[in-house]
Amino acid sequence: MKKGATLVLATSLLIAAPLQQAQASAFEKAKFVFHLGVAAYAFNHWVWQPYRTYKFKQGAPGQRTAVIKAGVALVFAATQVNAAIKMTQNSADPFLKNIGGLLPDLSKTLATVGANLQNGKFDEAGIQKLNTATTNLLDQAQQQGHPIRPVAAPIPGL
Repeated sequence: MKKGATLVLATSLLIAAPLQQAQASAFEKAKFVFHLGVAAYAFNHWVWQPYRTYKFKQGAPGQRTAVIKAGVALVFAATQVNAAIKMTQNSADPFLKNIGGLLPDLSKTLATVGANLQNGKFDEAGIQKLNTATTNLLDQAQQQGHPIRPVAAPIPGL
């Protein structure tokens, strides 16, 4: 290979490498936001809205079924949050690191409240804590320029 061709190849690799990294970072962010959007939808649709319309209240029609479905949805949301956590573990991206720092506590709360609901145990304080944590997460992401929008996704069993 000629010296000029080697120089052109080396230059193009130096230019292309950061571009590929930027594209991978954009893809990682999109995937991260998707996982959190699915979790936000599951919480909002299957837990927060029924809670606000008193479907979990003792004596409400279908109360037990609504509570169990909410539990399944929260366990599903916890798996989505855990997938997002895994994405942040080796990332150098400031957004993923900042938002990722909020996720372990959210994941634990989702799993705990979800397991209680799946077993038919209504946990009002846990649901309110989840709403506060979810709102905080969505606000933080919005402030950093990466809004998380709820994404409707099928949840096995619901």
